[in-house]
Amino acid sequence: MEAASASQRPAGGGGLSTKAKVFLGLGAYLATAIAFVLIFGDAGKNEEFQPQNEFKLDAWIPIKIGPLDLSITRAVLYLALASGLTMWAMVWISKRMVEKPNRVQTAVEVAFDMTKNNIVGTSLEGRLAVKWFPFIATLFFFIWFSNMIGYLPLPTNSHETIDIFGLAIPSFAIYAATANLSIPLALTLVVWVSYHVEGVREK
Repeated sequence: MEAASASQRPAGGGGLSTKAKVFLGLGAYLATAIAFVLIFGDAGKNEEFQPQNEFKLDAWIPIKIGPLDLSITRAVLYLALASGLTMWAMVWISKRMVEKPNRVQTAVEVAFDMTKNNIVGTSLEGRLAVKWFPFIATLFFFIWFSNMIGYLPLPTNSHETIDIFGLAIPSFAIYAATANLSIPLALTLVVWVSYHVEGVREK
């Protein structure tokens, strides 16, 4: 038995444990990083690279009425695009609601049924679900268009411009209006107030 157990032991005596190998690897990594800093040095903090500036909203067209700031910014542009696409989609769908069902009407009916059963069915009764379906559908399209536009690079980065024939043209950047806290907050307040007003009126 002793001979068999001895034959099963790994050759070369006891090896490094997994814990020791991990610490050895981390030590080698830190030593390499320190060596690179000592050899090549460090130029210091890069003041020119400011990625957080891409999220700042510069006033393209300043509009201030007393303490109220109504300036046109990049967020306003994205909201206008999402609102325009939402209105176009709702008008386009409404014009295709005919007595004889077509593909658009079938898709809308499927969406209505899903919304009624999965979204508002647990909170609103059938009559209220029908009443508030246009609002919920509009809200869905607005949020969806806002997020989809955010994937499209548009010339909206005024912090990094491109010189074209002497004109400082904003560089292309991606931005989502819903990334600004004020947009989800405003939508939340509209839904919260509408829900409670309808609930008080009903009960």
